[in-house]
Amino acid sequence: MKRHKLFMDPVYEEFVAVEKDSPLYRAISSRLLQRLRYVRQLGPCYLVYPGAEHTRFQHSLGVSWLTEKALSYLEFNGFKVEPFVKEAVKLAALIHDIGHSPFSHALERFILPQGHEELTVYALGLLEEEAGIERELLKEVEKILKKEHPLPFTYQLVSSQLDCDRLDYLRRDSFYTGVAFGRIDYNRILISALLEDGELVWSFKGFNALEAYIMSRYQMYWAVYFHRGNLSAQVLLQKIVKRIKELLLSGENLPINGNLKRALKDGDREAFFNLTDGHLICAIYELKEWKEPVLRELCGRFVRRELFRTVEVSPSLLLELRERVEKMGLNPEYYFEVVEPSKVAYSYYSPDEKDVIKVKVGDRVEELSSVAPTDAVKALSRKVSKTYAVVPPEVLEQ
Repeated sequence: MKRHKLFMDPVYEEFVAVEKDSPLYRAISSRLLQRLRYVRQLGPCYLVYPGAEHTRFQHSLGVSWLTEKALSYLEFNGFKVEPFVKEAVKLAALIHDIGHSPFSHALERFILPQGHEELTVYALGLLEEEAGIERELLKEVEKILKKEHPLPFTYQLVSSQLDCDRLDYLRRDSFYTGVAFGRIDYNRILISALLEDGELVWSFKGFNALEAYIMSRYQMYWAVYFHRGNLSAQVLLQKIVKRIKELLLSGENLPINGNLKRALKDGDREAFFNLTDGHLICAIYELKEWKEPVLRELCGRFVRRELFRTVEVSPSLLLELRERVEKMGLNPEYYFEVVEPSKVAYSYYSPDEKDVIKVKVGDRVEELSSVAPTDAVKALSRKVSKTYAVVPPEVLEQ
């Protein structure tokens, strides 16, 4: 009789069951995955949506679980997936975020110059050493993460325009922020999964759920991920880390954690994989009374939640606001930022045609927007861009 570890997921109101002593179980038990318990999924978004305290660990479990469901539905629909490939896909789904920085995307490339995808691939070596996962399996996982696997569906389930990663974060982020936009019908979508020459395609029977998914993605980005308050909190956090790094490189001995110091000053990747949100928060609380005025003031703002203000501006107003910052005696390096969020909810064009959503209608396979009865999908494919200035609120009162 197989023994399992059960994780209750409130988002799906179901148990995520992981077989004990399996590669997935050993990966979950490693410090690399356990670290993600202390890295918030949405960075400092909890300063805007107080419920957004969920973690990368929860998301990783959710993605792996949805991937397992998708593989089961593929077999239900008559497609055979080899056990070794299935294990590799589930493991890739589980570990796809282990390279994330503290505060997730908010500080990506601010602590180390590498992105989280590159750091995740680097961490595979650590996972082999620490969790005892077979090298052959990890090599298969690496092919999936790098999108080099000969069977495209393996990485399309994990990283594409419609994957288990996006299905989970939309539903999970919706659940914890309290907004309704991301409550997509993931079961209707996943049971529509089919394979065509090794590629992932979707049955036209699931079209309404697919269309709703694209709409949800558009709404979640502008309501949550690009919320002005969230952008402000991210900028403030980035300015704090920028100033800490500058002072460390200038030789100042700041009262911060040794791993944080080595990661920022020396680019130490081993130290990076010992960092969590808590190390940054502790550093900010220590430094809110530090002797250097800029760092002290920025940290104090974060602790008191005195965020910068995010305002949509024209190019001419950008220059005016920067001049106001300088006239107030503030350094624009730390008190002024231009943020230009832009998003396409879905792109119906891909040069190699492997990253579009394909729908099977009868005996033919078509790109999603071409079989839509209205232009709604194509309308959501238009790029939406805005230009924001992020400045202290007192600057706008001048």
